[in-house]
Amino acid sequence: MKLGIVGLPGSGKTTIFNALTGSTAETSAYQGGKKDPNLAVVKVPDGRLDRLSSMYEPKKTTPARVHYVDIGGTVSVKKDIDSSMDEFMRFIHPVDALVHVVRNFERAGEPPRPADDLDALESEFVLADLIAVEKRMERLKKEIARARKGDPKELELLKEAYTILEEGEALRAYPEIAQSPVLRGYAFLSAKPCILVLNSGDEVGLGTTDLRLPKGVVFIEIKGRLEMELAQLSPEDAGLFREDMGLEEPATFRLIRESYRLLGLISFFTVGKDEVRAWTIRLDTPAQRAAGAVHSDIERGFIKAEVVSYEDLMAYGNYSGAQKAGKVRLEGKEYLVQDGDIINFRFNV
Repeated sequence: MKLGIVGLPGSGKTTIFNALTGSTAETSAYQGGKKDPNLAVVKVPDGRLDRLSSMYEPKKTTPARVHYVDIGGTVSVKKDIDSSMDEFMRFIHPVDALVHVVRNFERAGEPPRPADDLDALESEFVLADLIAVEKRMERLKKEIARARKGDPKELELLKEAYTILEEGEALRAYPEIAQSPVLRGYAFLSAKPCILVLNSGDEVGLGTTDLRLPKGVVFIEIKGRLEMELAQLSPEDAGLFREDMGLEEPATFRLIRESYRLLGLISFFTVGKDEVRAWTIRLDTPAQRAAGAVHSDIERGFIKAEVVSYEDLMAYGNYSGAQKAGKVRLEGKEYLVQDGDIINFRFNV
């Protein structure tokens, strides 16, 4: 899973990046394409993986991972759609979802205006998509009229997208457009799933700022500077400080949890003496396709999936106990993998 951190200049994007990843990256790593964005990989916290590791005592324990991309220096399509926006799109195109950081602290004497800042960047994304749709529609109409080429279904969907964008709405609120396989290659900015991170100052009480959220946007509030400082401490010291301040968990935990929920992701596990590992797949993934997350050869030669749920394994103490209780079962290629399934794939290639 790859998440792109975006926001207006001065919103604290890199502060949030450092808070989430424990990094010490400098602000403004990307300005007009002159530098690459900050990158970091974070292990997904999962108590189930820890317990499985304790049970099997493997040589290696491998958690799922989240990739964060700090895309600094957000540009305006009103100023330069051809150069700077192209660079911005190059970095943002591969991300699965956006983490939109909105300033909620005083900066250089300027009070926070989170509602205005939120609307400003959302409007930029909508405008960028509107321009892209308009250009593609013009080309597609000519292709269909002159050479009888082009996909009429694509043109129909683009017209629907244009109507939505012209009303100032983001495409993510319309799944039939945002998730259409026909339009997948466009990677529209306003179609990407979005988590709004309200970056509040130390003086702001959590939960005291009212914001009207766009449709389909998930919201969390973080004291960015504070969380960044805590991320630099040892887990033990950070835990003590959080306890004193009434903070239940690190910001990373909340953001990853919301990211999984927003993107419809789950985890299954493979276990053994060599390795205990968590794998990330989409909800309602068939067993054969899930096997491909482990290795393409296993997917190609899939025979059966030997499955036990995490809850049953814990309830009966070990694999043998769960098996004797009839909780270990064989599933075919169409079985929909469930969150927490522990799977041994049988295959032949």
